[in-house]
Amino acid sequence: MRAGFSIDPDQGLTEADEAQLVRLAAELGYDSAWTPSRADAAAFDRCLRWHAASGLPVGISAVPASGQSPEFYADQALHVWEKTGERFTLAVGSGQMPHPAETMRPYLLDLRKRLPAELPLYLAALGPLMLRLAVELADGVALNWCTAEQVAWSRHQLADAANAAGRPVPRVIEYIRTAADPDVGLARRTVAAAALGYALHVPAYRRHFERMGFGDELRRIEATGDTPNPEFIARVAAAGRPGETRPQVERLATGLDLPIVRILVVRLGDIESARRVLEECRPTR
Repeated sequence: MRAGFSIDPDQGLTEADEAQLVRLAAELGYDSAWTPSRADAAAFDRCLRWHAASGLPVGISAVPASGQSPEFYADQALHVWEKTGERFTLAVGSGQMPHPAETMRPYLLDLRKRLPAELPLYLAALGPLMLRLAVELADGVALNWCTAEQVAWSRHQLADAANAAGRPVPRVIEYIRTAADPDVGLARRTVAAAALGYALHVPAYRRHFERMGFGDELRRIEATGDTPNPEFIARVAAAGRPGETRPQVERLATGLDLPIVRILVVRLGDIESARRVLEECRPTR
């Protein structure tokens, strides 16, 4: 399994912790290091630190278009592109933009013209309209919180759109949230909290989870306050004891050009929890 990895800045790890982890990831054979981003320069700075510590290619998935102008992100991306020896990928998502399939078109066109042609530009996409836009204007697609079946559906949408447009199918990447701990309940609760943060509180993701058949489960959770059904979590993320999570990641990686193991620590600042995930899911060549 070829894979990238991601460290979420909200996991309570220090910069020194992150440097240890990216060096370990390079030793274990991970393909690249990825970070989510807010509407500022912090993620670009992380990419520079991580590349300096490990030599790995780095990427951001994804910056929110609603938060900054194309000029801002292009300036930051160009700086990282040059400082890493052209080993940087930028993914952009709509954030809070209204009617994203319409508003993202001029945004992407503006951003693309400001970047070197060789710098890979990906679009974060969930539904069919954004997937078609990615075929037209992006080099790749960043999926998120997808079942294996949803990945297959997304690839079918991309292939149909690419065939109709006479264009290549974009590369497909996705974060796979992963928690590994001897306490399997703790690992599952960690992943469940992350999933519900999207599914219950972000309207676009609520629609995404409902498209995947989880509407009844989300309504049950809202009505009762109960924890999610383990099957719900298992279909969109990986959680379990060491030795149990790798097969889950491999199953969720089916159909992806690059799965990105997004580390979830079971306690804030727990570097050993992060290390377990990296070692559990180490790539095979």
